[in-house]
Amino acid sequence: MRLAALLASLLLLPPAAGHHRAVSDPYCTGSYGSAAPRASSGIRFGVDPGLAGSVGNVQLPTVPDDPARDLAAVRALRPPGRVLVVRLNRLFWSGGRALLARFQATARRYARAGAEVEVQVRYHPGPGENGNLRAWRAYVRHVVDAFGPDRGVIAMTITNEVNVTFSPNTSDGYFSRARDALIEGIGAAHAEARRRGYRRLRFGFTYAYRFSPPSDAAFFAYLGAHGGRRLRAALGFVGLDFYPGSVYPPVMAPGDSYRAETAQALGVLRRCLMPRAGLGRRVPIWITENGVPTGATLGEAGQARALTQLVDAVRAYAGTFGVTDYRWFNLRDSNSTAAGSLPGVAAAFTTDGLLRSDYSRKPSFGAYRRAIAAYGSRSRARPPVRRAQGPRGI
Repeated sequence: MRLAALLASLLLLPPAAGHHRAVSDPYCTGSYGSAAPRASSGIRFGVDPGLAGSVGNVQLPTVPDDPARDLAAVRALRPPGRVLVVRLNRLFWSGGRALLARFQATARRYARAGAEVEVQVRYHPGPGENGNLRAWRAYVRHVVDAFGPDRGVIAMTITNEVNVTFSPNTSDGYFSRARDALIEGIGAAHAEARRRGYRRLRFGFTYAYRFSPPSDAAFFAYLGAHGGRRLRAALGFVGLDFYPGSVYPPVMAPGDSYRAETAQALGVLRRCLMPRAGLGRRVPIWITENGVPTGATLGEAGQARALTQLVDAVRAYAGTFGVTDYRWFNLRDSNSTAAGSLPGVAAAFTTDGLLRSDYSRKPSFGAYRRAIAAYGSRSRARPPVRRAQGPRGI
């Protein structure tokens, strides 16, 4: 019965083309990267300045952030006349008013420095909140009210990697009713932004490629069946979290390339998974996380080469698959020297930074700056940032 229910959910696809794809490839494991490349200029590039989360239940020790040095590095990374988006990750619902206030201050600081800001709004409920969607919707509305007056804030990802179910520190799928929290959170955020007149704000969700083909397909089918027209109307983007050579594929096989893996990942999402939720070309893909570790095998020069190949591949296929945004994860290593001593998957993402944990630059820093200068969208003047005046309480 459970298998029958899963297969039934996978076939709940509004578009006829999506239905055909579901029948021929129910878990999206076929080849989708053979489409002809069609480049797009003016990609909006960005970076995460916050430390990477440790896979699992808790955050492992890291070299602490220095906010002033983070800001200086972001300023140095942004070429003149180009947009750079700072993606602020790990705004936990459980963090309450104090964490939200810190994120507001951080967003203002980066916006005043000329960056645009995207906020990752995590479900991550605290004690007594798990599964309480009425309280979650109220929190999301409060977050919109808090950041909305700041013109530098341009987007929010509502929940993170709901398709990942085992790692509450990094992903929201572990928690009760997480898929409904995604649907209802995006709907509540969009409605509140429209009510308040914050029409520049875009709201989306992230998908971790690829956690499990059957459950990933079921995840998108659930969004289509339960989100319906309201989710499609509120959705501004679908985010792809993609780590070739460290997550999927776990290693790069001989003869494989970052270009081929990028085309395949984008093709799977655009042509197989998104149709299951009724999401067509109107909804852009944002690469919300993409990274490669320094590691003992690749080395710092290899990381810079991989970054260049990944960015070139994204630009080449941006028009093919409807990609408008790209974020490198992340600005700085969590701990450049201890990664090899961490247990198992705990080391994931530890050395993906453009900077070493002491803030010295790796070759990838310059490589990314050159890519932004060559391919990035041009910046435009915007009104000055106003201090947010959200409602009292959460």
